Amino acid sequence: MQLMYRECGAETRDDYLRDVANENGLPLECVRRIADRLGEREDFGALILICESRRGRVQ
Repeated sequence: MQLMYRECGAETRDDYLRDVANENGLPLECVRRIADRLGEREDFGALILICESRRGRVQ
């Protein structure tokens, strides 16, 4: 998984989640909660889809 984060320009999962939060206008804690529920395997799939569907909405 670490290589996939690096391919996206992040050094760690936390960096990646921070980038996802920023790109979608979501609070980092919201993205972390979603990511924790989904599990690491969904960081590049379901997590992105959910965050995009919530883009710009305040949680």
